[in-house]
Amino acid sequence: MRIVLVSDSYLPVLGGIELHVRDLAERLTGLGHTVDVVTRTPAEGDRTPVDLREVVPGAGRVVRLGGSAFLGSRLARVLAGADVVHAHSSVVSPLAWRAAASARAEGIPALVTVHSMLPHGATLPMAVALRAATAAGLRWTAVSTVVADPLSRTLGVPVPLLHNGIDPAPWRGELGGRSRREAAGSTFTVVSALRFAARKRPVALVRMLADLHRQLPPDVDLRAVLVGAGPLLEATRRRLSAAGLAGRVELVGRVDRDRVRTLLTQADVYLAPARLESFGLAALEARCAGLPVVAMASSGVTEFVRHDVEGLLARDDEHAVQLLRELAVDPARRDRIHRHNLATETDATWSRTLAATLQRYAEAGAGTEGTTRTAVVRPFVSQGSTPPA
Repeated sequence: MRIVLVSDSYLPVLGGIELHVRDLAERLTGLGHTVDVVTRTPAEGDRTPVDLREVVPGAGRVVRLGGSAFLGSRLARVLAGADVVHAHSSVVSPLAWRAAASARAEGIPALVTVHSMLPHGATLPMAVALRAATAAGLRWTAVSTVVADPLSRTLGVPVPLLHNGIDPAPWRGELGGRSRREAAGSTFTVVSALRFAARKRPVALVRMLADLHRQLPPDVDLRAVLVGAGPLLEATRRRLSAAGLAGRVELVGRVDRDRVRTLLTQADVYLAPARLESFGLAALEARCAGLPVVAMASSGVTEFVRHDVEGLLARDDEHAVQLLRELAVDPARRDRIHRHNLATETDATWSRTLAATLQRYAEAGAGTEGTTRTAVVRPFVSQGSTPPA
């Protein structure tokens, strides 16, 4: 099939949607499909996307549309001849919505996957942007139950799940079945990977670490490593300094997956502070590395973390601090969760996600050729960007 994946945000921006779309493109290409990724994100070093000037059907690539190009004939030329259009939507995703509506109008099978939770009481912008008839003609999926349930109520149609995927094997790390206490000594190390933006709550994360530091017994020393970048990075650095944590919390910035894997093997627990976390790919990576995950019970992390099984689920920030303290002083509990996570495969593997994605394409009316082949992942050749490893 010729498959067009549409995401307003894409590499070189790093985040859950961006990495998922890149990985999905790789795996679909590995099955022999032709994949175009369409985005509004500029290439590395460019301030604005370049408008599309020519489309060569069948040439798998990244097409970066600048300005209002996605409103006109340029987008139509990208979509022409597609067997299926798969739009990946966040809270506000005008390109993805336009592509889904255009595909629907041209009779091209279209699937929309919603990747983001909405604040309580918010009206789904997509439901307003798309006419009811258009919305009803699309196939809808969501990355987690906390996204699917309100979306289904808003649209009045069933919304099945389509998880983000992971290959667990590379994340299992070098520690294997070794004790985390043996690896870390008397230091309790917390790791978190996030975009430093309000939605991910980095300032709240600093408060939680400060409270945890005050509550730990004298024989347990706190260390934390925060991975990522974003508009609140410097504000977070100032907050850490004001809280007296500058020497205990390391901000490592944006790093590749190999570096993240190394950091996970050196940690005792993973903390996911966001309440509006729709899925939590970074938390899933940590879970596959064996780490107990502490996350909010209201978030999409519950798709792969059960309380006191793969991690601990908190009612609020104060409860999260309490749970972190419990893990800090109870290495046997940490080791039990660690061993379970290494020995038990998550349901959100790429083999399951890829099969489910192809099934959704077929349900939308796309061809099914290649759905039974064995996936061989090949590098996805992009124009204008070099995705991280």
